[in-house]
This record gives sequence, structure tokens and C-alpha cells, in this order.
Amino acid sequence: MFHTVIGVFIFTAGLVLFELPFDIASEAPNGWDTDYIIAMIVVGFSMLFFFAFYERYIAPTPLLPYSFLTNRTVVGACLLDATYQLSNYCWNNYFSNFLQVVNDLTIAEAGYITNTFDVVSGILLFFVGWAIRKTGRFKWLLYISVPLYIFAQGLMIYFRRPGQSVGYQVMCQIFISIGGSIFIIVQQLSILAAVDHQHVATALALLNVVGTIGDSAGLTISMAIWNNTYKKALTWYLPDLTDLAMIYEDLETQLSYAPGTQMRAAIQKAYGYTQVRMLSAGLGVMVLAFAWTIMIKNIDLKKVAQVKGMVF
Repeated sequence: MFHTVIGVFIFTAGLVLFELPFDIASEAPNGWDTDYIIAMIVVGFSMLFFFAFYERYIAPTPLLPYSFLTNRTVVGACLLDATYQLSNYCWNNYFSNFLQVVNDLTIAEAGYITNTFDVVSGILLFFVGWAIRKTGRFKWLLYISVPLYIFAQGLMIYFRRPGQSVGYQVMCQIFISIGGSIFIIVQQLSILAAVDHQHVATALALLNVVGTIGDSAGLTISMAIWNNTYKKALTWYLPDLTDLAMIYEDLETQLSYAPGTQMRAAIQKAYGYTQVRMLSAGLGVMVLAFAWTIMIKNIDLKKVAQVKGMVF
């Protein structure tokens, strides 16, 4: 028990120290060059490295079995989750603002579109689960969902600009939701099929942790692209730079300019310029999903031994 507590403490502290800078670096005095930001990343990474060493050579009962790190299905599923989360967070964080400013939607209407995933996944996964049950396989779904997701993200690069119908945005969101929802169930199912029942909780926790690291990295990339492109684009397109700071920082100020005016059109162009680069970054990362798909074994679920009786 004592060794388990030590392992949990090392891992938790290391993960928090490593991830926190991704969220607070933009507010630090010197950004990523701030001394405590660098120190937190170094110390956090070192603690995670020490956690792996501790679990491998010191702990009598490892919290995380070393075999997980050499199981290609577990590693592939975790990397696929991290890649998906990173890619998604590269652009999704500013999507609602884009819909309001560029497509002139209300916040409620923008919310309907950004929540497409919840609606699509809630319906689709019933059929996906039925298909997996009938075939006993799950990997074939990745051969559909990965190309579909990448295709949809590529389409968004074209349609995520001023002058495009909101219907195309909805279409892309539906494709993205189909691919993304299949990712989630296949990742979890592959983990469950690859480990024994005793280690299911630990394996799923590992999947969640790696995915969390991915979304933190994606959010950091998104903020970096926004900070380095949006304001610059505003200086190119705005006919009057008097209110540049307020337009850059405040959504309400952006929406205060009526659609069709020069100021609103300039803001829309700046959004389009920035969103294309966010989506391009996400698309470039998502191509790695093909490699992670190959890593995952095509396990026959009908041959996986079931645990019977009362299990705690």
C-alpha cells in the first residue's frame, strides 16, 4: 500500500507540473521563456521519467505494468487518442467565435453546431456497437473513420473562411463527429481486449492520461497560432486600427460591427486566415493516425475469454 501511494504521488505531481505550463504559459511574464515555466516542465518530465523507473525497478507491485508499454495495441490506442485530441484542440477552441463573427450566428445557433458531436455520437454508437458485436472485430472501423476524419478536416480548411455557407460547416462537423466518435469507442475497446481484467482500470486510466496530454498540447498550439496570426491579420485587413486592441481581445467588440461593414469584413478575413492555419496544423498531426492504426492488432473479440462470476 505504501509503495502504491508513493507511485501515485510521483505520477500525479509529475503530470500536474508537466501539463500546467501549457495552460498558464500565455499569462506568464515572458511566455515560454519564463523561468518557472521552464522549471515546471523540466521537473514534471523528470518526475514522470522517475515514475517509470520506480514502477519498473523499485515498486514490489507496479501501479502500471511495464508490459503495457511494450503492448503495441495499448501503445497504438493511446497514441491514436493523443493524436485525435491534439488535432481537435488545434482548431475547436475558437470555432464558436468563428461561427458568430463570420457566419453571423447567435451564440445559441453556434452552440447547436459545435455540439454536433454529442448528437451524432449518441445515435451512431448504437449501430457501431451492434456492428462490432456481429463481426467480432473493431479495427476495420478505423479504416473508415481515420480517412473520413482527415477528409473532413481537409474540407474545413476550404470552407472555414468568409463567404462560405454555414451548411458546409455543419456537413464537415457531421463527418468529424462520425470519425471522432468511432475513435473513442475503438480506442477503449482495443484497450479492454488487449489487457487482462485485473488491469482494465489502469489501462483505461493510461488512455485517459495520454489523451489529456494530447488535448493540452493541442490547446497550446491553438493559442500560439491565434496569438501569432490573428492580430497580425487584423493589422493587414482593418481600415482603421484605432480599436485594434479591443477587437483582438473582445468578442463583443467584434460583433458590435454590423455585418457588411468594412470593419466586420476585415475581422472575418482575419478569422479565416487564422482558422486555416489552425486546421492545417491539426490536419498535419492527424496524418499520424494511419501509423497508430497499423499498430493496433485486429483482435477477434469472440475469442477473448470472458470473466465470469462476481468480480471486484
